Amino acid sequence: MSSPEEELQKIRSEIDQLDGQIISLIQKRAEFAQEIGRVKRNAGDPIYRPDRERDVYEKVSSRSQGPLPASVIRAIYREMMSGTIALEHPLRIGFLGPEGSFSHEALRSKFGSSIDSFPQPTIPDVFREVDSEKLDYGVVPVENSTEGQVSSTLDMFLETGVKIYSEHYQRISFSLLGFEKDLKSVKKIYGIRIGNEQCRNWISANLSHAEIIETSSTAMAAKLVAERKDGLAIASKIAGEQYGLELIHEGIEDYSGNTTRFLVIGKTECPRTGLDKTSLVFSLPNKTGALFSVLQKFNEANINLSKIESRPLKRNLWEYHFFIDFLGHKSDPKIASLLKSIEEECTVFKLLGSYPSAGQFG
Repeated sequence: MSSPEEELQKIRSEIDQLDGQIISLIQKRAEFAQEIGRVKRNAGDPIYRPDRERDVYEKVSSRSQGPLPASVIRAIYREMMSGTIALEHPLRIGFLGPEGSFSHEALRSKFGSSIDSFPQPTIPDVFREVDSEKLDYGVVPVENSTEGQVSSTLDMFLETGVKIYSEHYQRISFSLLGFEKDLKSVKKIYGIRIGNEQCRNWISANLSHAEIIETSSTAMAAKLVAERKDGLAIASKIAGEQYGLELIHEGIEDYSGNTTRFLVIGKTECPRTGLDKTSLVFSLPNKTGALFSVLQKFNEANINLSKIESRPLKRNLWEYHFFIDFLGHKSDPKIASLLKSIEEECTVFKLLGSYPSAGQFG
């Protein structure tokens, strides 16, 4: 009868053999990815294809039958695909920085850690760098499940020529970070406005005496606390790790289901997948029933609106741009006909893109 150590050694030996096979197969997969990259470059096709990405995730999830959950398998494939995209052609992707922001976290969740990422000081800067093609893509927040729209993102679609290429949903959890553990001694809290709002009840109950200092991002809040050491930051744990801060409290957001929708923006457009979403912005003449007429067209076409937001026109008082998301692709005959009909009624009409609906693989 073999001893426990001998049994362990036998199992480890089998694992080592499997690891060798796995590495060989991963490298073989990478060689095929390089070939795909060559074909794409010759054809002028985009290297990053979110439709293909989702197809891969769906296949590996359906084939995963062992003890590891599908989410773990997807995470492994996320990093493999990140590495192979870098082999096909290095992508330059911008995000609202600095490093450690929730936008950075969303970028890593979407593209993996092998992508070249470039922090930008503001959301408009992300748009401008992509619009000028200094960056291939950008990752920007567009709405939060508790606080609603991110106005600067919506506004920049009107000022640039970028398109929506993909979307991603990121779970948001805030932590209190810094060096002072006695909350009664804390005089300053650093945080982004929308983050502060999402933690308002916790702040009111525990730090109502502290001055709130707004920053451009959660990561900047962590960075300032690390430099000044005169308060605490409301940010992600990853930001705390990035800037060497201690975790004082975690999960201080008011609602545990807090989620932010991020958009991947670029200058190219994604092909139809069969499970798509389309976004557009339009303005209407200032007359009775104008908006109702447009919405009625969606109803008659039996097309589901998933979002409608309004933003004021900066040059005309009390007039608005309307941002709409709906299910379907602009190349679908029914939707193409609908869009043409809507455009005829609008003073401003801009299609922001058709792209794969994130769903559970966001």
